[in-house]
Amino acid sequence: MEIIRNEITLSQKHLKTLRDEFGKSRQTIYSALKDFTQSKLAKDIRKRAKELLQEEVNLIDI
Repeated sequence: MEIIRNEITLSQKHLKTLRDEFGKSRQTIYSALKDFTQSKLAKDIRKRAKELLQEEVNLIDI
């Protein structure tokens, strides 16, 4: 059975923001964004990553 992961890709700027906000290591942030872990912390990291991406999208004027 194939496992489907919902991976989130972020720029280094956003990765640093997540590390600073959550006070966690690069590995913890990476594991959460690659959807390897399902803990509450990992879900909070993914939720915040989505918010950061949405903020960036809202800055785009077309």
